[in-house]
Amino acid sequence: MELINHYKRLFDYDFWANTRVLEVIEKNNHGNTKVELLFSHILNSQQVWLHRINSKSHSIDPWEIIEPAYFRDYMNNVHTGWKYYLSGLKPKGLNVVISYENTSGDKFKNKLYDIMSHVLNHSTYHRAQISSIIKSSGYTPAITDYIAFARLNPAQSDS
Repeated sequence: MELINHYKRLFDYDFWANTRVLEVIEKNNHGNTKVELLFSHILNSQQVWLHRINSKSHSIDPWEIIEPAYFRDYMNNVHTGWKYYLSGLKPKGLNVVISYENTSGDKFKNKLYDIMSHVLNHSTYHRAQISSIIKSSGYTPAITDYIAFARLNPAQSDS
């Protein structure tokens, strides 16, 4: 599988997993501020990184809580942004170096493929935290394992 297609698939997986988590949040009407904070952080951070790689200024606070009623729209918009970005990406573009500032104003440079890998791993990490909170609250967390996604969405052959 071509590497760009692999990243597209991983971002589709990420959206699928976020959707599963959101369904559990909505079903159980959690009202758990920590769950809302972590899910907001996933979405805000993905938006921040999308702005960074597109060299767009922004005033997004990665830790600002999104009103839960807007989770789905925000999630859909962020995913659409990433899909659009990836649709125009060429193979050599994965190696481009992105210059950016973190929220503290420190300057960094990283290759795009490292940034995208970070975005995906960051989301997985916080989804696991959310699942732990949901389980300790007596609810059943969403199944968000990559292999569960792959079983439902078999990869297309490159040949």
